Order: sequence, then C-alpha cells, then structure tokens
Amino acid sequence: MTTLWNRSFLLWLIGSAQARLGAALASIALSFLVLHQTGSAGRMAQTLALSLVPNLLMPLAGTLVDRVSLKVPLIAANVFQGLLQLTVGGLALAWGEVPLWLVNAAAFAGGLAAIFVSPASSAAVPALVPAAELARANGLLGGLGQSMGLLGMLAGGWIVAQWSPAVAILLNSAAFLIFAALLVWIHLPPRQQQATRTGLWADLRAGLSLMRRSRILSFLPVIALVLNGVLAPTAVVMPKLMETLGPGAQGYGVFLALESGGMLLAGALIAVVGRRLPLRPAISAGLLVAALAYAGMWAGPLFPVLLACAFLLGFGLGLVNTPVVTLLQQLVPGAYLGRVFAVLNAVGAVGMPLVLLIVSPLVDRVPVSVWFGLSVLALALGMVWWWVVARAEPPRPLPGQAEPS
Repeated sequence: MTTLWNRSFLLWLIGSAQARLGAALASIALSFLVLHQTGSAGRMAQTLALSLVPNLLMPLAGTLVDRVSLKVPLIAANVFQGLLQLTVGGLALAWGEVPLWLVNAAAFAGGLAAIFVSPASSAAVPALVPAAELARANGLLGGLGQSMGLLGMLAGGWIVAQWSPAVAILLNSAAFLIFAALLVWIHLPPRQQQATRTGLWADLRAGLSLMRRSRILSFLPVIALVLNGVLAPTAVVMPKLMETLGPGAQGYGVFLALESGGMLLAGALIAVVGRRLPLRPAISAGLLVAALAYAGMWAGPLFPVLLACAFLLGFGLGLVNTPVVTLLQQLVPGAYLGRVFAVLNAVGAVGMPLVLLIVSPLVDRVPVSVWFGLSVLALALGMVWWWVVARAEPPRPLPGQAEPS
C-alpha cells in the first residue's frame, strides 16, 4: 500500500469501529444479565473468567494464523461469534432468563473464536498501510474504536435499563456479521512466509526465540499482564459499586464511556503526532497516568471522582496500548506477527482470569479501596521496570526490519 487512505484500510476502519460498538453494548449487557439473574458479583466474575480462559491457547492459535491467509480466521471467527450472540440474545429475549450454564458455555465458545481474531487483526494492519504510517493508522483505529466504544457504553446502559440485555446482545450479533461481510471486500496482500514448513510447536518455539532476542519484546507481555491484571477487579467491583452509589447500570455505562473517551483522546493525539511519537517514553507516561487514576479511585470512591478517574485511566491505557502495538509491528517480521501478538495477548490475558478467579470469593467481602490500592502498586512497579528495560536496550531493528521509532 502506498497511501494510508486506501479502500481496504477504510473498510477495515469502518468494520472494526462498528464491531467495537457492538462489543461495548454487549459488555454491559452480559454483566447485568448475570448480575440481575444471580445478584452476585462473584458469579459475574466467573462468567467473565470463562470468556478469557481460552486465551491460554492463543499462542497456538496465533501460530496457525501465521500459516494461512488472514481472511480465513477473521471471517470464520466473526461469523461464528455473530451466530453465537444471536442464539444467546434470542433465547434471552424469548425466555427472559438464560440458564447460567448456557451463558457460561457461550462465553467460553466466544473466547475460543476471539483467540484467532486478535492476532490476525494485529497482523493485518501492517499489510493495509505503509510502514511509515503504522503509528498513525493504529492511532486512528484506536481512536475511532474508542469513540464507538464511548457511544456503545452510553447506549448500552440505556438499552439495558429501558429494555433488556438481550437487545444489546442481538445488536452485537449484527456487528459481528457485518464485519465478516466487509472482510470479503478487503484486500490483504500475500504474507511473508518461512522458507521451510515445520511443525506447529517448532513454529511457536521460533516465535518465542525471536522475542527472546530483544529485551523490549520479552518485556512487553509483562506490561500487558500488569494492565489486564489491574483491570480485572475493576470490571467486577465497579458494577456493584455503581449499584451501591445509586447510578446502577447507567452509571456504570457512563464510567466505561468516560474511560473510552480518555482512550479516544489518546488515540487522536497519537494519530496527529504519527511517526514523531516517541514510543518508549509514551508507554512510561501511560503507565504513570493509569497509576494516578487508580490512586484517585482509592482516595475518594465517590461517583464524580470515579468518573474523572475513568477518563484519566482511559487516557493512560491509550498511551500504552497503541505504542506497544506499533512497536511490535515495527520490530517483528511479517511471518511471525500472528504468533508474537498471540503470545503478547495470551500473557496479558492470563492476568485477568487468574485475578478474577482469585478475587471472585473475596470481592463481596473486601473493601473496594483495597483493590484500587493494589492496582496503584502494580502499575507503579511496572512503570519503573519498563523504564529500566527501555533504557538498557537502544532502539535497533531486528533482521529484515527498518529502524524502529
């Protein structure tokens, strides 16, 4: 691709944005579907954990992604998830309540499909835009995705309050199917492949070996682990805290919307700055901002304070996520992108289900301020560790790559 604004990238931008809208609607809907049926934040944590457990298999999924055309896992997984959400939403609409075992099974199945989509999506972006426009493209994708997430969070709380979680889940089903249709029209050039074909485990080991050659590549999964780990208790305690404070589902929707708004601002800033963005300092700054946000929640868990901290948290997360993705896309050869991104996402995602499983029996008994305080500590330690690693390794390309930012 010779220009950022080509047809395939525009279709990808539109498809991913509306998919983000549907996911935002469903995230609120699923939380309150389980909460309304069981009245337990612990049950909600278990459902969320089941949707994330398949991430343990993501490195193998990413290795398979590197062996096929990216369209195959992208289209297949979106169609599967669309039909899955259609089933759950339809049953919830018809029955009023869906058996918890069925909700949990659907969450697990959806998680299995997602482990193919995540590495394939990250590997596709460098094939859609010029290498010099990667930071800008990721900023645009993140910014537009978060704007749709912002709209979805606001609308999701309102839809749940006015109608039912089933309506939001059905809208998410439509978003998956629309993205699958748009993918048919997106052109992805042939991928760089290895000269010789080896076994699945050998391919995975080759990806891990590539990561070990760089301290930066080795440490980026640790950052993902920290971020997902600190977000896990927030995802569990915040809906119940909102119910206690009074705003309920709509208040939680506003909280998530403001978090998305902060990420939107970060994405817009990165899109404007583009290749001039210093990626490593941006990651340090993002971790610091996120730690300050949790410190604010710890100091004053009141509704107005929580909303301000939500925006600050989103801004910090945005300053971390897009530079991390761009740094990997710059450093990793195309034939390895699927498995390297899969390792990054899997290690990061391990933090959330593990923390959810740990906190689920405690979340109804331990004060919320404790969870916020632990998040501050984890982010502060991660920031210091990243600063040391980033300073120890000067910017350098891996074989076959251009000089990174």
